[in-house]
Amino acid sequence: MRRGRLIGSTVYRKLGYPKNHPLRIPRVSLLIEFLRAMDLLEEGERVEPRPATFEELLLFHTREYVETLIEADRSGRLPKGAREKFNIGSYENPLSPATFRGSALATGSSIQAVDLFLEGFLPFNPAGGMHHAFRDRANGFCFLNDPAIAIKYLRKKGFRRILYVDLDAHHCDGVQSAFYDTDEVYVLSLHQSPEYAFPFRTGFLEERGEGKGKGYNLNVPLPKGLTDRELLLVLEKVLGYVLDVYRPEILMLQLGTDLLREDYLSKFEVTNRGFLEAFRTVRCMAGEGIYLGGGGYHPLALVRAWTLIWCEISGRDIPERINERGRKVLEGVEWEEEEERSYMYEFLLDPPLPGEVRLEVKDLLLRIKAEVYS
Repeated sequence: MRRGRLIGSTVYRKLGYPKNHPLRIPRVSLLIEFLRAMDLLEEGERVEPRPATFEELLLFHTREYVETLIEADRSGRLPKGAREKFNIGSYENPLSPATFRGSALATGSSIQAVDLFLEGFLPFNPAGGMHHAFRDRANGFCFLNDPAIAIKYLRKKGFRRILYVDLDAHHCDGVQSAFYDTDEVYVLSLHQSPEYAFPFRTGFLEERGEGKGKGYNLNVPLPKGLTDRELLLVLEKVLGYVLDVYRPEILMLQLGTDLLREDYLSKFEVTNRGFLEAFRTVRCMAGEGIYLGGGGYHPLALVRAWTLIWCEISGRDIPERINERGRKVLEGVEWEEEEERSYMYEFLLDPPLPGEVRLEVKDLLLRIKAEVYS
């Protein structure tokens, strides 16, 4: 039986985004502090992260782009023309300690996750899953695309049938672009439809890959108001279609929490119970894998959901209530809640929310089935 390993550190508190950015919130550091307060993390289960090397970053990114990130981090300012050429220094992708140091640490952690999995462990890198970055430019709050680099690393290790599943609320445009023309990686992404959500230009069902990659890319653009029942039905059906035509050697799963109903960058109505069941569904159908974090912009929703994931990975029962020390950790987060959500300080697992499967979701499943088997 594989033993769980959490790759992370509270050092991320010093490597954050600017105070006006959606990713300014504590994430990995908060998760570790909360797990400790809840007695859900033994020190031997935590792996200290290390930054990716320059050579590892070049597995996906261009040399000029990486050198520009390093220079911007060293000098504290952008080289001339970098904003326009590499999309760095905007509100979306600002210059901060997260630009290179934080991103390199998250990326190195995803490579560590690969190595740990190959050594027989079950790794979770919550800092990973930054799936929007392209080879030569920042995009969608992401500077380094750690899933793409980790997959390239797996290919160097000899894997030729890799399944990447992305549950983030936003389409994994950077990962899609990295493997759009190969049959060695199957990219499956469930996300908000780009008709109404970022990245707007990609993530449509019709994007199926090209060349040798034709048929090895599958997007599931979902409607607003998606419920637990709809998410789980779609995931089970679509993953079943994929596994019917593709037999992966290894799985990588991205677990962005921005699909949760509390997250203000999502239009879904998914509870953390539904999120947990989605994780269980992928594990049951595709086997164990390498687990990465991803988006998530509500710190309390994020830490509750990733705690559920860690309990599953580490083989622990989910506590019924949040203890006093855990509550104090959550209450210490600087966060202005617009709605009354006292339940987030009391319980880890959300109650089930009933809901019907809408006709548009059923129609989407029919279209997807036709695409996969065409």
